[in-house]
Amino acid sequence: MTSSADQRAYERLPFSQKVRVVSAGRVAAYAMVINIGMGGILLGSTSPLPVGSQCKVAIPVPDGGGIKRIVAEGTVVRGDSGGTAVKFAQAIEPSRFEALFRSAPVSTHSSLLAGYLAYFEVSRDKDLANCEKLLGVSKRAFRTTFYITFCSCISLAILPVWLLRSLIPAYPNWIKIALCFGYGAIWLAVIQPSIDLSVFHFLKHRRSSQPNP
Repeated sequence: MTSSADQRAYERLPFSQKVRVVSAGRVAAYAMVINIGMGGILLGSTSPLPVGSQCKVAIPVPDGGGIKRIVAEGTVVRGDSGGTAVKFAQAIEPSRFEALFRSAPVSTHSSLLAGYLAYFEVSRDKDLANCEKLLGVSKRAFRTTFYITFCSCISLAILPVWLLRSLIPAYPNWIKIALCFGYGAIWLAVIQPSIDLSVFHFLKHRRSSQPNP
């Protein structure tokens, strides 16, 4: 039975940083971290390394004016749409593990404004470049969430207008058209991004809470 001390030692924590994955002396991939513990790490993209293969994960740690790297050897124990899980052969020392979070850069979602800026930066690119890096979700998750909320927002935007149609004054047509465009802009620029960002946060939280080595 695992002791409470062991459970604390291998607790997984969200961590936003790009790491280098090395296999057989060659760089196999660069990937963003979803979460990390002293006993293992979950990477945000599927690695080309098969399950069971040995690798080294180099985690950059700012040190004064330079960069040091914590290099952990491990085994790929899972690789699917939820990410690539690597179990370390030897747990990271507590002092070095704490150093990761002391020096970690501020998350892009440290403020609401940063979340909106990241969302619109990704959505402007037809290839959704940096989707995983900036928002922490896959391109497929972004597209699925966007289309579902977009279709939902259309009906939700029309519903209050339909229900309150008898209370709307008889404005000239050009004013009605301007109000419709303004109302739609608010939905697309504020409400839908807010819903999408909330969904992305939920997906990241659920993925980071999945049991991993």
